Amino acid sequence: MENERLLPSPTASPYDTWLSAHEVRQLLAQPNTRTPAGRRDKIALGLCVAAGLRREEAVAVTFADIVQLPQGGTYRTVVNARGKGAKDRAVPLKPALAADIMAWGQEIGAEGLVLRSLGRGNRLGEGLTAVSLFRIVAKYGKRMGKPQLAPHDLRRTYAQLGYEAGVQVTQISILLGHASIETTRRYLNLELDLQTTVSDFVPYERANLGYKV
Repeated sequence: MENERLLPSPTASPYDTWLSAHEVRQLLAQPNTRTPAGRRDKIALGLCVAAGLRREEAVAVTFADIVQLPQGGTYRTVVNARGKGAKDRAVPLKPALAADIMAWGQEIGAEGLVLRSLGRGNRLGEGLTAVSLFRIVAKYGKRMGKPQLAPHDLRRTYAQLGYEAGVQVTQISILLGHASIETTRRYLNLELDLQTTVSDFVPYERANLGYKV
């Protein structure tokens, strides 16, 4: 089924944010990746905007959750996300994000949680909390003029960019771990498309009524 263009959900908040691809590049360019904190933060942002994980899912990702699955004679790196209601799912990762996670693992030991707190002297601490991830996203959002940016906005952006690229809503729903496709539709910044719509493809022909309209 082709992707449809729908009216925005009446439950959508006027404060919902979707970033453009250009804005995503701006966001991901903010962390100073010459520092351990910057390298960690870019991965944190990536798990939200390039994998569509909830913040609770992102902070729970371990290096053991990053695995390769066979795909047509080759392999694709995925993250095993532990979703709501014990509904786990495999989310394919962009090779660049997978490579950054693997390099980060080599740097800090490749055991346990991917996102860790950093103390004085970049000493590794416990895993980040969901609140800490929220603050990281807000910090980099503020740097690019979006101080209210939140992890959920990045998850919505993941869905929107996939939709705009032609990924079907049903597939996006699976990747997000939604129980209902209606939930996925609320994530998308959809407008009614009057240029091309469903009725254009229905084989309805005019009746020959003998008069002109």
